[in-house]
Amino acid sequence: MNRVLIIALLAAFGLAAQAPAKMTKKARTAKTAAKTTAAKPSTFKAIEIPKDAVAQPDGTYAWTDKGGKSWVFVRTPFGVMKSAADPSSAGTSIENAKVIDAGDKVRFETKTPFGVISHEKNKADLTDDERKLYESQNPAQAKQN
Repeated sequence: MNRVLIIALLAAFGLAAQAPAKMTKKARTAKTAAKTTAAKPSTFKAIEIPKDAVAQPDGTYAWTDKGGKSWVFVRTPFGVMKSAADPSSAGTSIENAKVIDAGDKVRFETKTPFGVISHEKNKADLTDDERKLYESQNPAQAKQN
Protein backbone atom coordinates (compact mmCIF):
# COMPACT_ATOMS: atom_id res chain seq x y z
CA MET A 1 0.00 0.00 0.00
CA ASN A 2 2.84 2.39 0.82
CA ARG A 3 4.46 1.66 -2.54
CA VAL A 4 1.29 2.55 -4.43
CA LEU A 5 1.00 5.80 -2.51
CA ILE A 6 4.64 6.70 -3.14
CA ILE A 7 4.32 5.94 -6.88
CA ALA A 8 1.16 8.06 -7.13
CA LEU A 9 2.86 10.99 -5.35
CA LEU A 10 5.94 10.75 -7.59
CA ALA A 11 3.74 10.70 -10.69
CA ALA A 12 1.86 13.77 -9.46
CA PHE A 13 5.10 15.64 -8.74
CA GLY A 14 6.50 14.59 -12.09
CA LEU A 15 3.49 15.97 -13.96
CA ALA A 16 3.56 19.20 -11.97
CA ALA A 17 7.26 19.77 -12.66
CA GLN A 18 7.04 19.49 -16.45
CA ALA A 19 8.89 22.06 -18.50
CA PRO A 20 6.77 24.99 -19.67
CA ALA A 21 5.31 24.75 -23.14
CA LYS A 22 7.27 26.43 -25.89
CA MET A 23 6.13 29.94 -26.72
CA THR A 24 5.00 30.88 -30.16
CA LYS A 25 7.01 33.45 -32.06
CA LYS A 26 4.26 36.06 -31.57
CA ALA A 27 4.18 35.57 -27.80
CA ARG A 28 7.98 35.70 -27.59
CA THR A 29 8.03 39.00 -29.56
CA ALA A 30 5.39 40.53 -27.29
CA LYS A 31 7.32 39.47 -24.19
CA THR A 32 10.61 40.98 -25.38
CA ALA A 33 8.84 44.16 -26.50
CA ALA A 34 7.34 44.53 -23.02
CA LYS A 35 10.80 44.13 -21.46
CA THR A 36 12.41 46.76 -23.71
CA THR A 37 9.54 49.19 -23.17
CA ALA A 38 9.85 48.87 -19.40
CA ALA A 39 13.62 49.36 -19.57
CA LYS A 40 13.45 52.71 -21.41
CA PRO A 41 14.14 55.73 -19.24
CA SER A 42 11.39 58.26 -18.63
CA THR A 43 10.99 61.04 -21.18
CA PHE A 44 9.87 63.49 -18.46
CA LYS A 45 11.81 66.72 -18.62
CA ALA A 46 12.19 68.72 -15.42
CA ILE A 47 10.91 72.29 -15.53
CA GLU A 48 13.60 74.94 -15.24
CA ILE A 49 13.30 78.64 -14.54
CA PRO A 50 14.24 80.59 -17.69
CA LYS A 51 17.37 82.72 -17.47
CA ASP A 52 15.50 85.88 -18.45
CA ALA A 53 12.77 85.40 -15.80
CA VAL A 54 12.33 88.30 -13.37
CA ALA A 55 12.57 87.51 -9.65
CA GLN A 56 9.62 88.81 -7.61
CA PRO A 57 9.76 89.84 -3.92
CA ASP A 58 7.49 86.94 -2.92
CA GLY A 59 10.02 84.36 -4.17
CA THR A 60 8.37 83.67 -7.52
CA TYR A 61 9.71 84.35 -11.00
CA ALA A 62 7.71 86.10 -13.73
CA TRP A 63 8.37 85.29 -17.39
CA THR A 64 6.67 86.00 -20.72
CA ASP A 65 7.13 83.50 -23.55
CA LYS A 66 7.53 84.30 -27.27
CA GLY A 67 3.77 84.04 -27.78
CA GLY A 68 3.14 86.79 -25.20
CA LYS A 69 1.72 84.49 -22.50
CA SER A 70 2.84 85.27 -18.95
CA TRP A 71 4.04 82.50 -16.63
CA VAL A 72 4.92 82.28 -12.95
CA PHE A 73 7.61 79.90 -11.70
CA VAL A 74 7.96 78.83 -8.06
CA ARG A 75 10.65 76.70 -6.44
CA THR A 76 9.10 73.99 -4.27
CA PRO A 77 10.69 71.14 -2.29
CA PHE A 78 9.59 68.85 -5.13
CA GLY A 79 11.07 70.93 -7.96
CA VAL A 80 10.02 73.95 -9.97
CA MET A 81 6.31 74.57 -10.53
CA LYS A 82 5.08 76.50 -13.59
CA SER A 83 1.63 78.08 -13.87
CA ALA A 84 -0.04 80.66 -16.05
CA ALA A 85 0.00 84.18 -14.65
CA ASP A 86 -3.70 84.92 -14.37
CA PRO A 87 -4.69 87.86 -12.17
CA SER A 88 -8.17 86.42 -11.59
CA SER A 89 -6.69 83.26 -10.05
CA ALA A 90 -5.08 85.22 -7.23
CA GLY A 91 -7.99 84.37 -4.94
CA THR A 92 -8.83 87.73 -3.41
CA SER A 93 -9.18 90.39 -6.05
CA ILE A 94 -10.10 93.99 -5.33
CA GLU A 95 -12.58 93.97 -8.25
CA ASN A 96 -14.69 91.31 -6.49
CA ALA A 97 -14.80 93.20 -3.20
CA LYS A 98 -17.85 94.69 -1.57
CA VAL A 99 -17.07 98.22 -0.38
CA ILE A 100 -18.77 99.55 2.78
CA ASP A 101 -18.49 103.15 3.93
CA ALA A 102 -17.64 103.27 7.65
CA GLY A 103 -17.21 106.99 8.33
CA ASP A 104 -13.56 107.97 7.94
CA LYS A 105 -12.72 104.43 6.88
CA VAL A 106 -13.75 102.11 4.08
CA ARG A 107 -14.22 98.37 4.67
CA PHE A 108 -13.52 95.94 1.83
CA GLU A 109 -15.14 92.48 2.04
CA THR A 110 -14.21 89.71 -0.38
CA LYS A 111 -15.86 86.29 -0.52
CA THR A 112 -13.42 83.38 -0.79
CA PRO A 113 -13.90 79.62 -0.63
CA PHE A 114 -12.76 79.82 2.99
CA GLY A 115 -15.18 82.55 4.04
CA VAL A 116 -15.30 86.34 3.91
CA ILE A 117 -12.05 88.29 4.20
CA SER A 118 -12.34 91.92 5.20
CA HIS A 119 -9.97 94.79 5.84
CA GLU A 120 -10.34 98.51 6.50
CA LYS A 121 -8.48 101.50 5.14
CA ASN A 122 -8.64 105.21 5.78
CA LYS A 123 -10.29 107.12 2.96
CA ALA A 124 -7.15 109.25 2.59
CA ASP A 125 -4.99 106.13 2.10
CA LEU A 126 -7.02 104.58 -0.75
CA THR A 127 -5.23 103.73 -3.98
CA ASP A 128 -6.66 104.87 -7.30
CA ASP A 129 -8.22 101.45 -7.97
CA GLU A 130 -9.74 101.29 -4.50
CA ARG A 131 -11.09 104.84 -4.83
CA LYS A 132 -12.72 104.00 -8.19
CA LEU A 133 -14.30 100.90 -6.71
CA TYR A 134 -15.53 102.88 -3.67
CA GLU A 135 -17.02 105.59 -5.89
CA SER A 136 -18.72 103.06 -8.17
CA GLN A 137 -20.38 101.21 -5.26
CA ASN A 138 -21.14 104.25 -3.08
CA PRO A 139 -21.89 107.17 -5.42
CA ALA A 140 -23.88 109.17 -2.82
CA GLN A 141 -21.10 109.07 -0.19
CA ALA A 142 -18.42 109.73 -2.80
CA LYS A 143 -20.14 112.99 -3.88
CA GLN A 144 -20.30 114.21 -0.27
CA ASN A 145 -16.55 113.80 0.17
